[in-house]
Parts: sequence; C-alpha cells; structure tokens
Amino acid sequence: MSIRVVLADDHELVRTCIRAVLASRGIDVVAESEDGRALLRDVREHRPEVALVDVSMPLLDGIEATRRIARLPSETRVVILTMHASEHLARRARSAGAWGYVVKDEASDHLVEVIERVARGERCLPSDDPDVDDVLTAREREVLQLIAEGKRNRDIAEIMTRSIHTVRNHRARLMRKLNVGRASDLVRVARERGLLRWPV
Repeated sequence: MSIRVVLADDHELVRTCIRAVLASRGIDVVAESEDGRALLRDVREHRPEVALVDVSMPLLDGIEATRRIARLPSETRVVILTMHASEHLARRARSAGAWGYVVKDEASDHLVEVIERVARGERCLPSDDPDVDDVLTAREREVLQLIAEGKRNRDIAEIMTRSIHTVRNHRARLMRKLNVGRASDLVRVARERGLLRWPV
C-alpha cells in the first residue's frame, strides 16, 4: 500500500515538482495546501501517514501547524521542508512534534527516504541538542506572523476567531517581550531575533 502524503507549500511550482518526484516513487499526494490553515483542514480530512510541511507559509507557519497536527487524534507524522539548514529551526521543529527535517536543496532521493522512514515510525531529525524554549507563546507567534503579513487587528481577530480586545492584548505582550516601544519596530526586531519564519 502506498504512503499517503499531504503536501503543504505556498509555491505552486514547488508543489508540482515535489508531487512529480513522489509520484515517480509510488508515494500518493492526496492533497495540496497553500497555507498553514488549509494544511490543518486537509490533514483532518484525509488523515495521511505523512504531512510534508514547508516551514514558511502564510496565515500559519509550518512550525505552529506541526504543533497543532501533533495534537490531532490522527496518526499523521510531519516532515518539515525548509530552505534553511538551521540547528535552531531543527530544534523548534522537534519541539513542535516533527518526525523529519529536510532541506530543499538536498537530493530528491533523500526526501523520499525520509518520508519512507517516517512513515515506518522512524524519526529523521538532524540534531539531538536539547530543546530551547521559545520566547513567545503559540498564540503570540500566530499574531506576530499575521502582523508581519500586514493584517490589521480586525483582520487578525477574524482569522483567529478571537475578539479585537484579545488581539490587542497579544500585540501589547509582543511589544513588551521584544522590548519595543513602537508597533512599527515589532516586525523588524522579531525578524532580527529569528522569530519570523515566513519571508515577509
């Protein structure tokens, strides 16, 4: 029986290339997702063995999406796909519950091997360093990404199904934690500290 995969990447060309590689090796891409929230819906609907997740996606980044998939009752295991060979990012992926970690410029054979091993229940993560606690909570990271994407408080409240008051509180805590006095500095400082993974 072939491995069933949900493929999440916000670039259609990347998805097309990866789907072709996986199909040539008998791996079935049952759904494609172009943002983190669509990914969660597709995983709930299809319950694949593996979710191949780009770390840099709009609306909900791959790390937070991985954390939420790990809490679902399904047996889906996440393989993180990224442009960056970063130990810090690998630790975050592990902490979120990822089973595998693949850099995009690695050979396609390696990607297939990791998917096959993860589907068998093996972990394929590059480092065994201790996890590092994130500075921000999951909700704060989510709000930060949406702010970086240019969303207003009203938009963020609608996307997250929270009140504007709650969003304002998250924004205020973000500013305190990152030690910035102006909202305009929030995204810049977050990017400098490596807290933003979507390339805004």
